[in-house]
Amino acid sequence: MNSSIIPITLRGDNLGERHRYLNSLVEDVYQQKLPLQCILELSEKSPIDKLFKIDLASRYRDANYIISTLKLEDMLYVSRALKCTWLLESEYQSIFNPDHLESELYPNMITPAVNKMKNWLQINLRDPVRCQKFYKYYKDDFDVSMKFLRHCSTEFIMAEFLNIIDKMTPKHLKVLSEYCPQVMKLYYDNFSKTSITLKRYISEDRDYFNCCKSLVNVDMDLFLDIVEKYYDHHKFGSLSPRISERIMKNHKHRFTNKAELYAGWLLDMKTLAKHLTDEEIKEVVLKLARAEYLYNLFSYKNVEPLIKKLSVDERASFKKQVFVQNEIGTKVSTWPYPPPSPPSGSESEILNSIFDDVKHKPDKYKYIEQPNFKRKIQYQCLMAMSSDTEYRMVDDCFPIRRKTLLDQLFDRYRFYSFDRTMFELRKLLMAEGSVKNREFMMLVLVSKCGENMDQVEKLINLLVERHKNEPSNLRAAIVRSLVVRACVWRLPPRAWSLLLDFGRELGLDGVSPILCLEGMHAAVLRTLLSGEECPLSLKAAYLDNFSILINYKLNAPEKRKVRENLPALLLTVAVADPDSALKCFGLLLDALSALKLKVKDCPGAVDALVEAVHRDPTSAESLLHRLYNERVARRELFRETFKLLKTNASYLNVLRHDAKMLTSTSDFIESLKNRSFNYDGFLKKLSLYFGEENGLAATYVVEITQLATRKSHASLARPLALLRIDLRPIIDECLKEPKGSSKKQLGAALLANYHHSKPLDVDVNDWRTLGVKAIANKILICKAVDVKKYLQKSLEWRRTLKLALRLAGRVDNTSQVYAIVGTKRPAAAVRAAIMYLKRNKNCDRVDVEVWRAVAPALCNLDLSVEQRRRLQQNLLCDVEIIPSDIEVEYWTELLKAIQKISRRKAMPIICTLENILPDVGSDVIKNIIEQFLEEFTLDNVSEVDYSIKICHSMQVRIIAKYLLLCKSEFERNHKLETIWEPFYNRLMSLLKEDTQSSIEYLDDFLIALRYNKAFFDTSLVSCLPVLERIVTDLRKFLPMEGYFYVFVVIHAIMLYYKSIQQSLKLHPDKFQDANTKQSEGTEIVGKLFGQYMGQEVRELVSKYFKSVVTLYYNNLMILLRDNLNYSESRNRFFIEIVKGLLEVGNTEALRVAQYILEGELCSNSGKQELLKALKETQDEEVKFFIYADMCCGLSF
Repeated sequence: MNSSIIPITLRGDNLGERHRYLNSLVEDVYQQKLPLQCILELSEKSPIDKLFKIDLASRYRDANYIISTLKLEDMLYVSRALKCTWLLESEYQSIFNPDHLESELYPNMITPAVNKMKNWLQINLRDPVRCQKFYKYYKDDFDVSMKFLRHCSTEFIMAEFLNIIDKMTPKHLKVLSEYCPQVMKLYYDNFSKTSITLKRYISEDRDYFNCCKSLVNVDMDLFLDIVEKYYDHHKFGSLSPRISERIMKNHKHRFTNKAELYAGWLLDMKTLAKHLTDEEIKEVVLKLARAEYLYNLFSYKNVEPLIKKLSVDERASFKKQVFVQNEIGTKVSTWPYPPPSPPSGSESEILNSIFDDVKHKPDKYKYIEQPNFKRKIQYQCLMAMSSDTEYRMVDDCFPIRRKTLLDQLFDRYRFYSFDRTMFELRKLLMAEGSVKNREFMMLVLVSKCGENMDQVEKLINLLVERHKNEPSNLRAAIVRSLVVRACVWRLPPRAWSLLLDFGRELGLDGVSPILCLEGMHAAVLRTLLSGEECPLSLKAAYLDNFSILINYKLNAPEKRKVRENLPALLLTVAVADPDSALKCFGLLLDALSALKLKVKDCPGAVDALVEAVHRDPTSAESLLHRLYNERVARRELFRETFKLLKTNASYLNVLRHDAKMLTSTSDFIESLKNRSFNYDGFLKKLSLYFGEENGLAATYVVEITQLATRKSHASLARPLALLRIDLRPIIDECLKEPKGSSKKQLGAALLANYHHSKPLDVDVNDWRTLGVKAIANKILICKAVDVKKYLQKSLEWRRTLKLALRLAGRVDNTSQVYAIVGTKRPAAAVRAAIMYLKRNKNCDRVDVEVWRAVAPALCNLDLSVEQRRRLQQNLLCDVEIIPSDIEVEYWTELLKAIQKISRRKAMPIICTLENILPDVGSDVIKNIIEQFLEEFTLDNVSEVDYSIKICHSMQVRIIAKYLLLCKSEFERNHKLETIWEPFYNRLMSLLKEDTQSSIEYLDDFLIALRYNKAFFDTSLVSCLPVLERIVTDLRKFLPMEGYFYVFVVIHAIMLYYKSIQQSLKLHPDKFQDANTKQSEGTEIVGKLFGQYMGQEVRELVSKYFKSVVTLYYNNLMILLRDNLNYSESRNRFFIEIVKGLLEVGNTEALRVAQYILEGELCSNSGKQELLKALKETQDEEVKFFIYADMCCGLSF
């Protein structure tokens, strides 16, 4: 009996029947209680036999056989075995635990099988205790561990969350909060406590808030707690209508408690209006009007949806009360409760510090373009706005929209009632001679009607009585507005007939030419809503000018009636008129899609569609395409569809319904000849379920084999392999052919696709015979236990060295493999090393020895050849992918290699080295500077283009910074002689010629001297001698009166350096921690800097004249204002400068303090305290300036 079970021949005319037949065989054997082991020992003749065994073993719950199947190399069987979710039950914990899987099972599975099984495990394992064990085991791999954490107990998730909060991305948070909503509150309560989490939140705050929306359906109170505390209305706008609806329906008390917040910032106003009574609306509007803390958010436009909800009688009087008479009660200036406070200001100060040096972007030097002059012109236009004489030019640059008569009329009558507006405008209409102006007046009257049918009827009476003979374009515009604004399809019969009279010959009846589509649509809507029969002429006009009608202002009952009656109308027309049936069915599908209905929701539609297609298949081709793509009537029309479409999906569709239709292979073979489509899915199903002897699959095998014999082409290899036939005879025959022949190419392609037929045994075959592709398909996904074997073998053949690099990531001695390949194929090794760094850029552990292994190979590569242009681009990669351990080594070696090609191409690398200058070797920097000094001559820098100029500026900055990085006095003196003196001489020669670029280079040099890394590095000798030498030399050539700003800036840098050094000496503990350095360190340095500035400016006044204070401040801001990023740290620094100046207390220092308060701290919260201290000074001169500025309206 057992021997008669296998081999299995499936029965059935389609795919479904054969599936069911296989399942019935499994169930029959199981019910007969046949011995499983005897069946499993039977030899297999086809893949179906193996699938049968797997299904039977699953039915018997034979875990050992399923585990052995998982170790096979054919993913067909592995995927079948992974349907056994019972393996995750507690009785199999000895097998399915992380230790056993990683040590025993995974090493004996191919890579795709391991990946598929891990995904299967993460989806199906739901036991909290076991998920907790998996989480702890994979804790070092955050992405993997998170997939187990979500299924752990709530208590464990809450306890573990704070340990991983700094790694939490919006995606992770969203997934985790779906299983444990409480983590969302935990995240928002704690994200500001670490700089990493805070920085990520600020950069992705919108994504994080979108995660919160998942709480709406789970825990609305928690969602609203977060919103009320952290929501950023200015960035996110109002909540969606759906969320607003849920709040007002189920949590209205939250709105009542904080009406100003919810109405002014959070809720969608139209949704809010639906849920408030007239009295509540009035109360809310008055609260918003009184709330001064909402600033400019309160306006008629913002609250218009609320006011429109009021009854007609109350609306006009209430608008007049609030917006005309301004009778709103006592205004409120402060929030009655804490408003939402998203992180900003002091919480984000860690992101920008005055002690951070500017990080220049290498891309600026990689893609060099001409500067954008458009922005500069726009800036000049803005500056011209301050001058009355140039106002006309600005008006041309920024045209101002002037109000039309229609705008003026709307503004005038905005707060008038309909009756009063009607009373005034009906007189003006009779006197107005302009057709356009009469149209404007009528449009205002339409807008005042709203959806009040009594008022609409009054207006229509007026129009018919006095304006029925107006030009057709005016009448069409008014009817159009009435339809859109006033919903005229709701009019009573008499008023509707008057509207038809006013709109005669506009096409409202479908007979005359259609000049007003909206009017005709309103007529159709009226018939649909009333259930009346639509006149034939109107129906024909509607079909020619089709609309779904839901774009009009329909209420809920009207929408329901349209959903019921519109598809029925279209179906009736399609059935009644065969000539236009196909067009009507297209419109029907459009309507069903727009109304979010399915075809089966429209009774009789499927049968009518099938009948129409059968009646005229040729004309119905486009409709057939659409029906197939929308998955409509596929079963009923699969024959007609198959005649039209010969795609993989259509072949599969026929296979599911009637495989006998596929016995003719001519169309399929023709498609293969033309290489029209990919038939992978069809061929896999065909070979598996129709692979019996002389079956359907055999027919296709014969035809494709004959085609390959007649017309050999490599594209035929994949179809042959997917049919799971024995390819060895065909391959052996093809490989005998001469090299370059089509049959030889087919043989190579068959080897490359051999794995689709069955796993290739590369151990018993000569690798040179098999070819690299066939070997790659095998060894790149090999089992972990076989990696070392295949790695060693791949290193023996030059053509498989790239495969060795791919395998190297799966062994411990990765760098050794790269070193070996680097000696034989250096370009391949370098390219693979770059890709290795890119793949692992987010990993905590990266084997940096991989790069060190290929660095010697890079030095010997000729990157100038055309074939290695892509390698150049890969080497000039994103700075962030290079681990910090090898950052200097990488960019130094790359600089040497790229400079051999072109120094211009090396500029991005030099920029990167500038950002890490203290760590770069002196010899590298000296070489850069020496090459620059050779080209830094008058001939090379005069009238250079923008791209060269910015490169010169970068190297000027490097010189300034390098001069400050001295570890000994000897080194300092040596740099001054060998670097400063040549640079100084060249710069002075440029300044003599008075070129614009020379001034820019001098500015770049001066600003770069404020180098925080050098100033805070205690291992360096003092920078003051360098700065003093620069000042001394510059004074030899630059006169003080012509270059005052130069000496102000450099002296300020010297004072800044002295402040830092003094602070490090007095308070070393404040600069050891990053947080205290940013906060308290900024205050200490700022105050000392202010004190030094006070003494400096006094010396200048005593040496020159009193008004030098103004010059000093203006030039000082070149350094402080233009080169410090706006941040809380910057504001705090300026505050402390002012405090230091106040402590000095002399007139000059106080004047500088006054300037800083006026220009730099105009909106700072600490300004008033400082201003108060400044006013309390006894210096009369300073008081004159303070109060003079206040009288001029400056923001003190």
